[in-house]
Amino acid sequence: MRVLFIYPNLYTQMGFNHGLATLSAVLKRAGHETSLVNLNENLPPVPTNEDVLARILAWGPGLVAFSCLTQQYRAACELVRWLREQADARGLELPPIVVGGIHPTMVPSEVMGDGLWDHVGVGECEDALLELVTRLERGERPDDVRNFLSWKGGVRPAAAQFAPVDAAHWVHNPVGEFPDLRTLPMPDYELFDTQRITDQKHGWFGLLSSRGCPYRCTYCLNHKIVDRYRDELGRSTNQIGFFRFRPPQLLVEEIQWVLSRYENIGTFIFDDDLFTQNVEHAIATCNALVAAGIKVPFVVNSHVKQLDPRVAEALARAGCRILKLGIESGSPRVRKEVLQRFMSNSDVFNTIEAAEMYGLHTSGFLMVGLPYETHEERWETVDLLAKSGIGRFRTSLFFPFPGTESYALALKGGYIDPSKEVKLTDFTESSCMDFGEEENLFIDKLATCMPWFVNSRLDRYRPAPASERYRPLVERVLAMSAAEWEAFKPLVRKLDAELSAAAVAANELHYAIKYNAFMGVRSDYYLAEEAGIEWHTAAAKPVPERLAELALAAAASEMC
Repeated sequence: MRVLFIYPNLYTQMGFNHGLATLSAVLKRAGHETSLVNLNENLPPVPTNEDVLARILAWGPGLVAFSCLTQQYRAACELVRWLREQADARGLELPPIVVGGIHPTMVPSEVMGDGLWDHVGVGECEDALLELVTRLERGERPDDVRNFLSWKGGVRPAAAQFAPVDAAHWVHNPVGEFPDLRTLPMPDYELFDTQRITDQKHGWFGLLSSRGCPYRCTYCLNHKIVDRYRDELGRSTNQIGFFRFRPPQLLVEEIQWVLSRYENIGTFIFDDDLFTQNVEHAIATCNALVAAGIKVPFVVNSHVKQLDPRVAEALARAGCRILKLGIESGSPRVRKEVLQRFMSNSDVFNTIEAAEMYGLHTSGFLMVGLPYETHEERWETVDLLAKSGIGRFRTSLFFPFPGTESYALALKGGYIDPSKEVKLTDFTESSCMDFGEEENLFIDKLATCMPWFVNSRLDRYRPAPASERYRPLVERVLAMSAAEWEAFKPLVRKLDAELSAAAVAANELHYAIKYNAFMGVRSDYYLAEEAGIEWHTAAAKPVPERLAELALAAAASEMC
């Protein structure tokens, strides 16, 4: 059978969808054909609705399969509703349409109740989708396949797309076992325009060596997945096998194939939730990379309470460039009570210091605009960054994903603006949270200019001449009215570049907005990168000497 995947990811970060790639690989291994319509403005021309319909009619798939994030779900609904209306008007017959991904997994009954989909996938569906495709190809009953919500008898009510549908009309099948990463085929990278995506991402290439996470952060989908599998499989959390690992040798073979097939790969990103959590697997993977002679640097996710010195050493030896850490808030109270992240500020400081000892550049994830976070606690995030000396940080506006505990908390507190919620497509430049006009304005300023706020407070914790440069600007920003801020906001990146250049010329350590609008990067790191100097080499020297040498090296490199 032919299966056409549709991936609506407009106006959000462009990337490679690991789930679709593995689903396609499983289907192809079983003898099926797959193809993809990738809707992303970074990969023009973006197919129109007519293009999608023409593709379906010309290629003749036996199943159309969508994968949706929450932000893109409404756009997917609009497309499917249009496809069904056009099919009715033109007397066409569409194949069954299935949807899976994060949003359907979190709120499957709401998605099924929209009446647009023939089947709604929940959780990890590699085995389940293959079973559904096999059933459809053989003309067998399709409404009792695990991991799917399906219409009773396999027939969607004709009027379902025009009105909400009662749950009595469908079957909610329990989930099956999690797929075994030891037996899954290598992801089907050819499903995507992978070379083009790699070039667009400046050589950054995503990989997975594990699935799952042992923590229950309220803003993450993992706790919901764990609860669903535990309840529907009838086992304890420890018995469902959520946290799984890919054998290092299989990963090495995958990387070698990728390097032989695609050009201009400069950095691998391990998209595992927590690469460093399992010490044995992390070290074995690093050793396998070294033994295979793979020289491409890589980036991993870690936890501020889970960086074993043996893992840090192995990462550095294998070529790890950046260690990413979930910090989210500088307030210990907010982390504990709102986010269920049980870690101290000392844990953050100690992990950053330990990583730097091994020459690992650190990167922190932050969220601003969190529910129940006071104005003063938002400043605690600024102070934590300033005190920590972290290598870089990425600032996002809090996005309450439906189905998560944090969504329920935000809803209970009356923080969600429904009129904004339906319009959002990203979580870096917009938010559906409402804290009142004055605080909303402050949060927007903080999210946009976080590096300036941090720079203004560096001298609270160490000698930092750059603070005198940035403090008056922060005071100016804080004094701006909403109208003044809207006029000033488009100038932030240009002004930041000018300020940063002046700070570099004066050998002042500072954070600059680099690579994208929501990333603050420490000046000694990006200067080393611009000069082509390995970070662990640059970091070995004292900061004043390091800054002076890096500024000269970066300037010389730019002249060349």
